[in-house]
This record gives sequence, C-alpha cells and structure tokens, in this order.
Amino acid sequence: MNRYQFNEEKLEFTKVRPNIKTVFKRIFWVFLGSIALALVYYLIFGMFILSPAERNLVRETELMQSEYERLSRETENLNKVIEELEVRDKNIYGTVLHSTPLELTEEIDISHYRALVEDPSFALAYHADSVITGLERKAALVTRALYMAGNQVYDQLDSLDYLPAAFPLRNPPMEAMGATIGRRIHPFYKIPIDHTGMDFLAGLGTDVLATAGGRVVNVSRSARGRGNVVEIEHPYRGYKTVYAHLSDIFVRKGQYVERGMVIARVGSSGMSFMPHLHYEIQQEGLIRDPVHYYFMDVLPGEYRQIMLTAYNTGQSLD
Repeated sequence: MNRYQFNEEKLEFTKVRPNIKTVFKRIFWVFLGSIALALVYYLIFGMFILSPAERNLVRETELMQSEYERLSRETENLNKVIEELEVRDKNIYGTVLHSTPLELTEEIDISHYRALVEDPSFALAYHADSVITGLERKAALVTRALYMAGNQVYDQLDSLDYLPAAFPLRNPPMEAMGATIGRRIHPFYKIPIDHTGMDFLAGLGTDVLATAGGRVVNVSRSARGRGNVVEIEHPYRGYKTVYAHLSDIFVRKGQYVERGMVIARVGSSGMSFMPHLHYEIQQEGLIRDPVHYYFMDVLPGEYRQIMLTAYNTGQSLD
C-alpha cells in the first residue's frame, strides 16, 4: 500500500518512497509470518490427520496385535493338550505296563526298558505291534494291486473311445428321456410289445451324435418300421449302436466316425408317433439297456433320475 505525506510548502500530497531498510524489514516480517503459519499448519495436521504411511503402520500394528493374541491362545491350547497327553501317558504306564514313565534326562538308564520287557504285560503291546505291522503289509499289497489295476485302465484308454458311453443328443434335458427297453405299450396298436431301445424326445432337425468311435455298417431309408436308420459297429467287445426314425443322414456305409460326430438329424420317419430318436445298444447280438451307458455325461443323481423316468414311462413312441 502506497503512503502519502502533505507538503506544506507546495500545499500538496507527495508520495513517500520507503527506504531500503524499511523494505528489508517488511520482507523479514512477511518471511517470519509465513514460517509461523506453516509451523501452525504442520502441528495441526500432525496431531489430527495421519498420512497414508502412518495409517498403514497403524493397520499393521493392529493386525500384528490380533495375530499375537491368536497365537497366544493357540499356545495355551497346545500347552493344555501336552499336559493331557502327559496325564494319559502316566495312566497307560501305570495301567498297562505297571510302571512309571521314564523321565527324559541327559543320561538315560536303559535298565528301565529291560524291566518293561520282562514284564508280562509287555507281551500284549508286542502282539498289538505285530498285528499292526501285518495290517500295514496287507495295505501295501492292496495298494500295489490298485496301482496295477489303474495302470491297466490307463493302458486301455484308447479302447474306451469305442465304448458307447455318451448321450446320442447334445446335452439332452431330463424331459427328453423316454421309455427304455422292456414291455411297453405300442403308441398305435395299444398293446404291450418288447421295446428294444430308449426314446429321446427332440425337435425335428436336432443333431444326432455318434456315442463312440466305429464304422457305419448300415444306412437304410424306409417309410415303414423304424424308418431311416444308421447302424455303427464299435471295435470293442462286440458293441453296436442303432439310431432310428431319422430325417437327414450325413454318413455312408463303410465310413468311420468318432464319438460326438453329427451323423444324422432327428425325424419322425417310419412308424413313429412323434419326432424322436430311437437309440439301441447291442453287444454280441444281445440287447443292452442304454440307461446304464451314459456315465461319461451324467452324475450319480442324474443317473438315478434317468432310470426313474425311463422305467416308469409305460408307452413307447414307436
């Protein structure tokens, strides 16, 4: 702020220019005031506001305190367990071996053990140890047998590619499961007949999948009976699968297929009550129940539900 002084000679106000001393004095007081204000701010923030590093240290201290308390409690529990074990050890020595526990010192007197061996009660402990040793040997033999059986299974994994152990449809719902093999009511004649496969309810055009690797041995098309049919022989224990009432067929006789390959589409050809897939499994010419051959795609609970549905469905769809 500029200062002015009245000049009586000139009868006017003239501007007063500060000298160097006054300027330095003002600068000094401003500098001193800034330092004081900064010191006040530092004290306030230091007393009431924590820095991120200080907050992290506080949290780590609280965490270490809680962990120390937990370890202290566990140590107390372990001490109690050790005390109980000492009491039980004394009881065992007194009841079974009629002796007192050996106190562990730097110099151990083995005569105490010799006295225990000569005690008749020691025979009981020795016999128990012999029995346990025998059981351990038997367990080792069983473990070795299981190991060899596991190796055989792994050696035959390639053969399992030819075992029909999957659904002929992609992720079919439980509602799609129909009647399986056995005496079922014919949908047209309304009389009991032998049903030789399992029905899957599905929409027209649904993909039909090969349930295992093999060679197509028959592709037939007909407006009667089972309609359009594909038969696949699998080079594993004489298995053959049959897919009936198809619409479109994508394989030919003599062609090799793999599990999961789309071989046809669901239809309603032949004597079919509605669009569905009739699926059969044969082994050496004998009819097998497909219900038991979906273990690669289902869990135990789902397997039970499939059996209940398949066995309690009294009417077939073909």
